[in-house]
Amino acid sequence: MASSRSSFDSLVEWLLLQIAEDEMKARTAGGQAWRWRVVDEPTQRDALVRADGTICADSWGAGETGFRGAEAKMFIERFNPERILADCEAKRRMLARLQNLARAWWTTSRSADEARSIIREMAVAYAHRPGYRDEWRPDLAVRSLQAVAQ
Repeated sequence: MASSRSSFDSLVEWLLLQIAEDEMKARTAGGQAWRWRVVDEPTQRDALVRADGTICADSWGAGETGFRGAEAKMFIERFNPERILADCEAKRRMLARLQNLARAWWTTSRSADEARSIIREMAVAYAHRPGYRDEWRPDLAVRSLQAVAQ
């Protein structure tokens, strides 16, 4: 049981590092909302502009797989630095609440297991990043819990 707790602690620590990395990238990108607008210099084109007016990218420099197309523009604008910073803060708060639930003396073992399972689900979004362990996958964790229960 101690090893599953240390694995859980490692997962939480790793997840907090991923959130911090997202936050750092958003702050590096300006930390404020980006908006698409038409700019006239040197010629008229769509540009992704920070709140202070500096251009982050434009449709000319993006190439054929870049920012062309309304769907791509809406996606990039929606996931701008301001939104990512808010998302990071929300994830930290949720993670703290789930950790408290998983460790509280009054929590049932079923509730604690569910809190840990939710944290595993949160980590899946970062599974492509270095350091993610297969043992953290929610489906593997459920199978492991079922094996222990039998």
